[in-house]
Amino acid sequence: MKSLPLSPLSLNQLTRDLWGQYDASAIALLAPLADDPCYTIKFYKAPADDDEVMAANAYIAYGMKISPGSIIFGFYLPCVPVAGNLDASAPPAFNVQITDVSMEHKWFDDPVASLFLSNYKPEIQSVVALQTGSFPNLLCAPYPVVGNGLFSVELWETSGEEQRIELVFGVLEVCQ
Repeated sequence: MKSLPLSPLSLNQLTRDLWGQYDASAIALLAPLADDPCYTIKFYKAPADDDEVMAANAYIAYGMKISPGSIIFGFYLPCVPVAGNLDASAPPAFNVQITDVSMEHKWFDDPVASLFLSNYKPEIQSVVALQTGSFPNLLCAPYPVVGNGLFSVELWETSGEEQRIELVFGVLEVCQ
């Protein structure tokens, strides 16, 4: 008997098929890849560890290479919880522009604010340690990595204060 593929992402109790939200349809696109032995999950972080603490109003351009044939499915952007109010969490304030170098394709017409890349859907919470684990912000459709797999990630710090910026890409990488 054949069964429908079930993505581990659909097990998140906070993800529902609601009008105006595409998480459920994006999960359906990713579901057949969940048990596919040709792909393994990998995370890419921009910027590099040495550059993740950015000065006030700083700009950094970061090059990233992802294996061709891989699929980018979303972003993990940690939110900083506000003490005493776990619902008032927001990501670090910055703008980002992502360019697929081999395709000469900018992902956004103009650099976008980090708020549009975060997805604060907590899966776990610890009030004592103020720690949360969050579901990824899924792209509306998986993005295939073609050509040489080079990406340019440009970051602009916009809070006016020194802060740590960690933009993590969720990727299904081709097993070699």
